[in-house]
Amino acid sequence: MDTLDAAFDRVAARRKTLEVYDDGAVGSELEEQFSTRNVEVVRRTFPSREFLVVRDADGEFQGALGIETLRAIVSPETHPPWVLSDAGSDASELFDFLDNTLFTAYDRRQMLAVSREIEERAWRADAGTLYAGFQNAGAFRAQVPVYDRFARESGVAVRIFIEDGWNEDLDDGIDVVSDTGGEIGRYWFVLFDGGGSDLNAGGLLAEEREPGTYYGFWTHDPEFVEEITSYLRRTYRL
Repeated sequence: MDTLDAAFDRVAARRKTLEVYDDGAVGSELEEQFSTRNVEVVRRTFPSREFLVVRDADGEFQGALGIETLRAIVSPETHPPWVLSDAGSDASELFDFLDNTLFTAYDRRQMLAVSREIEERAWRADAGTLYAGFQNAGAFRAQVPVYDRFARESGVAVRIFIEDGWNEDLDDGIDVVSDTGGEIGRYWFVLFDGGGSDLNAGGLLAEEREPGTYYGFWTHDPEFVEEITSYLRRTYRL
């Protein structure tokens, strides 16, 4: 991988089909939400029940999900990672369903909710390294309390990437890579290396293609997460 754009090409090759069984309204909603180049939405009439089936590029069944659960992904709650961890439920079950599937037109609230799911993995692991890129200092400043708490209360190392400069005080456990030369300003990403366990690894990478609107994917593939974080370490000399 020689650019962050290359990660999108990797995911685009993993085309999926979403078969929507409903009375018509939900299918229209999902066609708009998942109208990306590697997802085909197929609508099936099924008036008595609403659910979704995912198939891979070969048409093989990958799983089924109730529409209400899917809506929890599309319009999720944005709890802090320690609240998610204490809730006693595994939020990753929701996100695993559309692992390595491109999304389009996510807003900042949706992006923050997916970021929190990745951060919750790090909070539970209490080890490893969390990489986060919030494009600019203003976007990161709003998240400083979350990452300060990671640095104070966990064994997770935090590396923050922003396009412009940063000269404000942070906990010693947070490293900031700034003045990055152009690429970082386009992306929102949160990546966790798993803290020694492949089961905990996860990442989100999205590009802001219009103001406040993001296109990207999340992945729980540890090798893919390592490839992206290796690119960041190599490129920004960490």
